[in-house]
Amino acid sequence: MARYTDKVVLITGAASGIGKASAERIASEGGKIVCVDRQQEAVEKVAAGIIANGGEAIAIACDVTDQEAVNATVAKAVDTYGKLNALCNIAGVLRFDHTLELKMEDFDFVMNVNARGPFMMCQAAIPHLLETKGFIVNMSSTAALGAHAWTLAYSASKGALLSMTKCIAVEYMLQGLNCNAICPGGIETPMVEAAAHHIPEGADARLMTKAMLPDGSFAPPSDVASAVAFLACEDANHITGDHLRLDGGLMT
Repeated sequence: MARYTDKVVLITGAASGIGKASAERIASEGGKIVCVDRQQEAVEKVAAGIIANGGEAIAIACDVTDQEAVNATVAKAVDTYGKLNALCNIAGVLRFDHTLELKMEDFDFVMNVNARGPFMMCQAAIPHLLETKGFIVNMSSTAALGAHAWTLAYSASKGALLSMTKCIAVEYMLQGLNCNAICPGGIETPMVEAAAHHIPEGADARLMTKAMLPDGSFAPPSDVASAVAFLACEDANHITGDHLRLDGGLMT
């Protein structure tokens, strides 16, 4: 398929996991990818890989919690390619804490990356997306739909992102902008793997199964990338303000 021929797509969190898989998937369909991540060396490697495989991409090191950096990133994307057709807010962080032990600075950090960052990206990108009648895909989580133990900050941030998705969709639908969210369950990513090594002391492992697929496994990032590629193009023209639950039936 070549659904993204002559389309420019900005993807945050593109250095690894779902962001990397999404960048590679959309590039394989002809998209020009703006790979964004705070890990400069890693995101440059992803962009180089896309180019080596015949695609087109640039890498931008950006901390999504820094408004000046966010604005500069979107401006560079448009300056480079002349337009912006889709924004995929995939950058995120996850941590596990006993609620009573969660430090305010850790709560703020998770909220800043997972909710404030996508908000600022949307603010910077929407004027350009209105010109192309473009698409926004926000990476929420099943944690926004149900309860996951020890993830108060993460769940709150993903719930906020899901609500922002719906607000943006309603506000701009008459101007041709589509905005949707994806709510994955357990996905095998570096973020999840890193957080899994810091389970709070005394945590009951039985409660962790609520974050896994029904068979206890974790899905590959490519499964989510397929959904991102669907929602960020005209195949999703009549879908907006919605969320796609991608959890292998976990919450069914």
